[in-house]
Amino acid sequence: MRLTFKLNPEYVFLHAINMSQYSEPFLGWSRFTNNIWEKDRVVFYFLAGAPEYILFVPSLAAKRDLIKKTEKEFKKIKQSKEYKRIVSETKNYLSFVKSQWECNEKIALNFLQEIYGATLPKLNIRVYITHPKLRNGMALDEHTIVWGHSEDFRNYSTVYLAHELLHILTHFDRSDIAHAIIELAADEELRIRLNKKGKYFEYPGHRHLLSVKKKILPYWKKYLREEKKDIFTFIKDMKRKWG
Repeated sequence: MRLTFKLNPEYVFLHAINMSQYSEPFLGWSRFTNNIWEKDRVVFYFLAGAPEYILFVPSLAAKRDLIKKTEKEFKKIKQSKEYKRIVSETKNYLSFVKSQWECNEKIALNFLQEIYGATLPKLNIRVYITHPKLRNGMALDEHTIVWGHSEDFRNYSTVYLAHELLHILTHFDRSDIAHAIIELAADEELRIRLNKKGKYFEYPGHRHLLSVKKKILPYWKKYLREEKKDIFTFIKDMKRKWG
C-alpha cells in the first residue's frame, strides 16, 4: 500500500466552505464566506455541497459539469486573499503529514499486515489534504482518502491514516463491530506502539462505539497474541458473539 499526498486547491476551498464545519481555519473566514452567501445564495449552496463526490469519484464524474454554472464567480473567489491563504496553509500542512507518514510508514504498514493476517494488497492510494483546523477523514474508495485534522496527540495523522486504510482493507464494512475493531487496532494499539506510551481508551474516538470496544477488548488482546491471524474471521466471530 503506497500513499501519495496531494493538494487540490479547489477541494481545499470546497471542504472549508462546507456548511457542516463548526470552526474557522483562520479569523475572517466566516466573514468571507458570508459575503459569498449574500452575493449569490445559489452559488454558495452549490459550493457548500459534497465536493468529495463531485471531484474524486469517477462514477459521478458527470456532476463536474455543475461547476460550470459557478465558473465566473469561482474564478473571482480564487483571486481572493482568503482563498490563497487557506491553500497556502494547507500546503504547509501537507508537508507535515507527508513527513510524519514517511517516518512512521514502516511501523504502520508492518502493524497493518500483522493484524490483517496476509500480505497487504498493492494499492496506490491518493490522500487529498485539507486544512488542519477543519475536521476531515474518510476513505472514499480503495484508491482515495481525504484527510485533515488538528494534531490532537503525537503521530495523530499516522494513526488515523492507518484507520482509513483499515476501512479499505476490511472492504468498507460499516458495521459497528468492524468499526470498533478498526478503532482498537489503529486508534488504540497502533497509537500506543508508535508513541511508546499511553493506554487504551485514553482518547474518546466514536463515543457510540466505546461499549462495543470494551466488550471486544479481551478477544482483541487474545487475537494480537495469535500467531496466525485473519481479520475477516475475527470480525465474523465478533459479529456472532456481539452483533
